[in-house]
Amino acid sequence: MNLTDARDEEAREALRRGGRIRAILPIGSLEQHGKHLPLGTDSIIAERIAAIVAERTSALLLPCIYYGISYEHEPLFNVSISAQTLCMLVGDVCRSLVKMGVKSIIVLNAHYGNEYALLSCTKELAEAYRDGGVLIYSITYSLFIDRMDHAGENETSLMLAIRPDLVRMDLIEQGLEEGRGERDRESIANIDPVSLSRITLLPGSIAGIARYGVIGDPRMASKERGHELLEHVSTKIIKTMEEVERMYGKISSVEMSSDRDQDQDQDDLYMQSTEDER
Repeated sequence: MNLTDARDEEAREALRRGGRIRAILPIGSLEQHGKHLPLGTDSIIAERIAAIVAERTSALLLPCIYYGISYEHEPLFNVSISAQTLCMLVGDVCRSLVKMGVKSIIVLNAHYGNEYALLSCTKELAEAYRDGGVLIYSITYSLFIDRMDHAGENETSLMLAIRPDLVRMDLIEQGLEEGRGERDRESIANIDPVSLSRITLLPGSIAGIARYGVIGDPRMASKERGHELLEHVSTKIIKTMEEVERMYGKISSVEMSSDRDQDQDQDDLYMQSTEDER
C-alpha cells in the first residue's frame, strides 16, 4: 500500500489486520549524477525498487527521503544533511510507525554515502524497540550489484527503465570527453572495489577522481539492462527480508525461552528459601 495515496481509513484497516506488518522507507539523495542524469537519480531509483518490493510483500510504502549525506560530491551540486540529522529523521519516522503497530521497518537505501549512518542508527533503533518485538534494519540495494558505479552503466540503465524522459543520452559522450580522459577512466575502473568504496566516502572525493562525477561507463547502459537490474535487486531484497525475519524469529524464540527459564529459576529459589525459613 502506497501511504502517500492511501486514505486514513485504508491505512488503519491495513494495520488492524494484524500479523507482522511491514513498512518500507526509501532513502536517496539530491546530488550530481554526471551531465546526463538528474540530481534525484538515487531517490527515483529508491522509490521504484521500494514500490516493487512493497507490492510483492504487501508492505506499507512510505514517501522517500530525498536528502542524504553527499559531501563527497563537493564542489559539484549536492544538498546534504548530516548523519545526525538523517538518523534523527529516520528515528522519528520509525517511532511513529511503531506507535501505529508496525512490526517490521525496512530502510531501503539507494545512496552509498548514507549506508554507515543508517547501519548505526537502525542498530540503535532495533535495540530500543526489541522488547516490543519490532524489527528495524536497513538494506542498500547496490550490495546486490557486482560493481560499484555512479552515473555509470548500472544507474543509467536503471533510469532508462524507470524514467527515460530524464536521461540525456546525447550528453554522455560530451561529459566523458570533458572529463579526465579515457586513460583516467580506465585507471578508475581498475581500482580495487574495496579501496574505491573507502575513497569515495571522503568529502570532495568524487570530483577528485572523476571531474564530472561519472564512475563507470554509461555508454554501455540500456533499458533492457535496467529492467533486469530492477528484477534482480527486488528479488534479492525480498529474499533478504524473509531471511532476516526468519532468523529474527529464531532469536526471539531463544530469548523468550531463556527468559522463561530464568523466571522459573527465580521461582524455584523463592520456594526453596521459603521452605528453609519454615
